[in-house]
Amino acid sequence: MSRTDRQGGQILPVVLATLALAAAAIVLTHRSIRGIGQESAVVNAADAAAYSGASWTARRLNLIAYTNRSLIASHIAVGHLVATISWLRYSGEASRQISRYAQFLPYVGVAAREAQRLIDAAIKTASIAAGGYIVSADRYMDLLSLAQYGARNGLRPGRVDAVMQRVVERYGDDFRVNERSAIDAIPRPYATAMDARLLSRQVSAYLKLEGVTPGRDDGYFQRVLRSTINHDRRLSRWLRGPARSGRPRFGAGGRDWDRSILRVVRFRKQGVTQQPPRTDAGGWRSGDRLQVSFFDWRKMSWESWSTLARGRADADRLAGNYIGVSRYTRLRQPPRDKSLIRIPALVTAPLPGDADGESINAHISIGEVRYRVPDDCGRHCPDRQRPATLFNPFWEASLTRLEAPGLP
Repeated sequence: MSRTDRQGGQILPVVLATLALAAAAIVLTHRSIRGIGQESAVVNAADAAAYSGASWTARRLNLIAYTNRSLIASHIAVGHLVATISWLRYSGEASRQISRYAQFLPYVGVAAREAQRLIDAAIKTASIAAGGYIVSADRYMDLLSLAQYGARNGLRPGRVDAVMQRVVERYGDDFRVNERSAIDAIPRPYATAMDARLLSRQVSAYLKLEGVTPGRDDGYFQRVLRSTINHDRRLSRWLRGPARSGRPRFGAGGRDWDRSILRVVRFRKQGVTQQPPRTDAGGWRSGDRLQVSFFDWRKMSWESWSTLARGRADADRLAGNYIGVSRYTRLRQPPRDKSLIRIPALVTAPLPGDADGESINAHISIGEVRYRVPDDCGRHCPDRQRPATLFNPFWEASLTRLEAPGLP
């Protein structure tokens, strides 16, 4: 007996529906995975961009600090050289006095004259070499000031954004950083917070620095210079002196000693190096002299001093015209919490498959530039309680959290 199964072939619609659902699930899963992957890439790109912007800024601040130190060191080297030439000239004149009194002694007079001739030749050669060195130091300090100018220009907001853009493009060609048009596409209040961050970014590290000239900075450069000199006792001995113009003012220097012999004769050696507070920080001047005084038994007091030998040196005369530090860079106002600037990085990218580009993935990261004295720099560490300065290369970069009221 034959049988007809009228239900045969009804499984085909079920299979097709299942296949359609599976295909849709695969497509949705693929898009979800791509979206999650892109979201992760956007977060990583934002962190990398913020840290790169902070690192870029910190490195240029440290470069300015190193060049400021080089300016101070070069200027001090010129002052030390001027003091040395002054001392050599004083020694040369003292040897001439000895040679004059020894000329009547057999053999000794001949030897003294020959020694005097060699000493005079050495002093002349040293003075010529010192002039050449001072001219070279002037050119070198000009290059340092030019390097500071380039470092400051590298801190303009547009330059920092360009650095961050190059970083985010490694994560995707369509990734963008700090585009104001993207702010409207992110939820509130994140858009408000980011808009405020981008606005505050205009007050960048570049605007927190200033190029100033010594002598027009309320004495700031002179204080740093004096602090550097007084920090080293041996250096202070050669460069101690008042910041004033005119002839060297003896009695305020560090190359001084006073000796008496049986309270009959008294010798005094004085040496001073001073620098006038000029706008170009030049003008090192140094002087040395040896004096003698005899005790007057009738008055029971010492007679007035008589100068036996002296020597003087002037940076301007040695080199023709010593300019010195014509310009340097400092902070307009040291930050109270040692945090100079926070650099926002809003990275956006269109969602995969969105042809209109209206839907985006976005993430905000904040880079921070701080001044921190390291723990292992030894006895030469500056006081950690002192304000941040551009004379110490202790600026570092880090990531910090976004702080804005009302944000989770």
